[in-house]
Amino acid sequence: MIIVATLAHEILAEIDLLNSVTVDMTCGRGNDTLFLSRISKKVIAFDIQKDAIDSTRALLQEHQRDNVELVLSSHSESLSYLPKQIGAVIYTLGYLPHGSKEIMTHPETTIKSLEDTLPLLMDGGICVIVVYQKHDGNEAMAVKHYCSNLPSKEYDVLKLSVLNKELSPYIIKIQKKKNSDS
Repeated sequence: MIIVATLAHEILAEIDLLNSVTVDMTCGRGNDTLFLSRISKKVIAFDIQKDAIDSTRALLQEHQRDNVELVLSSHSESLSYLPKQIGAVIYTLGYLPHGSKEIMTHPETTIKSLEDTLPLLMDGGICVIVVYQKHDGNEAMAVKHYCSNLPSKEYDVLKLSVLNKELSPYIIKIQKKKNSDS
């Protein structure tokens, strides 16, 4: 069985991030944040729900990780918290696991965040977007459309999906090309 979260982590581990700042744009229950804290110098993790921030903080304390800055804010407001260069960023779209299904990511805020964040990626840096089509099909379509129109001179964009499982989650991997002119 293909586990999307595991695949997302494998993609992030493809590059050396030990001296880089990485970003979790939707920290949720903290699993991606914890993973990034193990492979990067510092993690900045965002969520709009205090429950998500508290869950992530507890998980980080349990694993004695202290290289994470938790920010209770939307990923669309992330630009003011980020350095001029980041190594990697991950988004997990949809709603908080075991949380309210009424509170979820939205196409407008996700695309604004991508517009702000992608130029900050270092050469060779990676953005991973985990898309749950069942959560919000409109967001899935909008993000896929946005990513498919990124300039190919600056970014390589892949979509990784399970073809024989309708509406299964999929991953969009965006890698900034080395020496791009952005």
